Amino acid sequence: MKFSTRLRAALCCALLGALCLPPAAMATPAAAPAAAAAAEAPALSGAEQLRALLAERRFDEANALADTLLAEPGLTPASETEILTVWMKGLFLAGNLTKIPQLEPRVQALAARDELPAEARASLLHQLMSLYTRVPRFADALVVLGQIESLVGDTPSRPLLDALSAKGAVHAMQGQNAEAIEALHRAEKVSQALGLPEDPNLMRNLAGLFIGLGEFERAIDYAKRGEAAQRAQDPPPSPPARKGMLSVLATAYISAKDFEQGKQWSETAIAFGREHGLPVTAELNNYATLLRDTGRHAEALAIYQDLTRQVAPTDAPEIRGVLEKNIGETLVALDRRAEAAGHLQTARELYETADVRPKRLELYPVLIDNLEALGRHAEALAALREFKALSDETITAESQTRIGQLENAIDLERKEKALAEAQAANELQRAANEALQAEKARARAINLALAASLVALAAVLALLWRTFRLRARAHRTIEKQSREDALTGLGNRRSLLETMAEADAAGGLLVMADLDNFKAINDQHGHDTGDRALRLFADALRAVARNDDLMVRWGGEEFVWLCRNTDAAKGPQLCERLLRQLRDNPLDVDGKPLPVTASLGFVPLPVWPGTATDWDTALRIADYAVYCSKDAGRDAWTGFVGGEGGPGEAGVAPAVLEQQGKLRRVGA
Repeated sequence: MKFSTRLRAALCCALLGALCLPPAAMATPAAAPAAAAAAEAPALSGAEQLRALLAERRFDEANALADTLLAEPGLTPASETEILTVWMKGLFLAGNLTKIPQLEPRVQALAARDELPAEARASLLHQLMSLYTRVPRFADALVVLGQIESLVGDTPSRPLLDALSAKGAVHAMQGQNAEAIEALHRAEKVSQALGLPEDPNLMRNLAGLFIGLGEFERAIDYAKRGEAAQRAQDPPPSPPARKGMLSVLATAYISAKDFEQGKQWSETAIAFGREHGLPVTAELNNYATLLRDTGRHAEALAIYQDLTRQVAPTDAPEIRGVLEKNIGETLVALDRRAEAAGHLQTARELYETADVRPKRLELYPVLIDNLEALGRHAEALAALREFKALSDETITAESQTRIGQLENAIDLERKEKALAEAQAANELQRAANEALQAEKARARAINLALAASLVALAAVLALLWRTFRLRARAHRTIEKQSREDALTGLGNRRSLLETMAEADAAGGLLVMADLDNFKAINDQHGHDTGDRALRLFADALRAVARNDDLMVRWGGEEFVWLCRNTDAAKGPQLCERLLRQLRDNPLDVDGKPLPVTASLGFVPLPVWPGTATDWDTALRIADYAVYCSKDAGRDAWTGFVGGEGGPGEAGVAPAVLEQQGKLRRVGA
């Protein structure tokens, strides 16, 4: 059985991180009863007749009518624009991509006609962009979105909001997370400037993006805000939109290992979908994932296998890839690793076909761990190298830095807004208190006026002093939170970025650490144990670091240790000290020791003596050194120092620099 078009779109949307295009691209054409459409057809315009056919999902008839309408002599540009816009919405819903070559020249010709309203041309281009995302032709989709931005300008408008929301979704589908955050944050600002209530689709896209980044608390926050905004809509959202939002909220909770809330919202989404006759395949996939993560592996496997029987070879490869990966991961949990290998390899091939980079990055750790457990070490090493290359291409040090800057900017904006609101409330309270004191003073007898004035003045001064102290405390709290990682108490990305910007911070040693087999710890022992492992590593780092060192959680299970006032000669000693501290202090899990190890890489600052410190290059080399340590068997360190001839051309990969002799390896 093949998935229906609507079911396929829903599953693809949910499994690709809950990202959706804005209403301009996803809206169902306005519905009209069949009898009324037939009775009033002579009085309807061509575009209205087309809408009526699409509302009844009579796609073949709609295509024939559109071809006829567009071939009529004397068709005005305005009518042609309206017909094409409606038709492309229908083609998107039907998954019909064969018409794109026929449509492209007509759409671009109309988009260049200045006599047409900019909003109509933007809507036309938006529909073409939505078709590109289904191919997928993401690069072409981004070009068209750039055309829309040029057309509507920077002034806040609904077309600009829709374009930025779609731009964020397209970037996220390619794993371009920094660009996605930037576009969606701009969309949020445009929405606020327009005075609109929170846009549920925008909140949904942000939630999906942060699920993909592993920032689950942020994802839950955006999903809850989107669900609340959608619930308050009048008229209410369409049933598919409502089901999609419920599914995203369930996904966010399941990803955060809050299984009680995840179960509640999954069941709500499934019940809602069935009540409205909608497909619930994506929601069942989420529910199966919840069962798997709570140890009910056999039940989860049965659901996944039932879903695969509904998939045809012609369905989107990313949909089939997700289901194959879920079956493989569940078989691993059931210790049926030989069976799992085939499903994981199939998922790998399907993801490569669709070039869904976030999903490929998510698959590799499971695939590599399973190959190692089966003793297929050569294949595991080859997969590890592929994973490293894809990760370097997708998640560069520069993009990680940019993501950190954007996340911190968003956090600071919100906290500063909250502080401003609190200050305004304090000022209003102060004004009310002053007015009350003044009224009391006027009511007092003349002989008490001086005393009343003194009392009022003292009260005002006390309030001002208290307000000043509260404001100072709030500023200190915000500053601390913006530089500190909440889980480990170490510094966060922002603290390192600020250090990197300091002119006198260039000297020292940069050590990067990545916990070994962290995903396996999470999968086998639960999210809470994973958090404890991160805190244990942070405690070990604090135990061996010196007073003026900077310790940072760079992201996920990656850490950066900046050792000031030292050089590469001390690198081996410092790394061994940290590894020994970890070996001597395993994590206690149910009364049994669980070793927590890490792979380390270090590089001096600057890398090449006599040159300026290039932080981006240093981070890339340290990351490469971590990879070398993992390649050597994990629980190890690798260092690099500058070789002959200096750094050479900018942007050259560390492995190439080593081959050229411009980097010299220091190993254990």
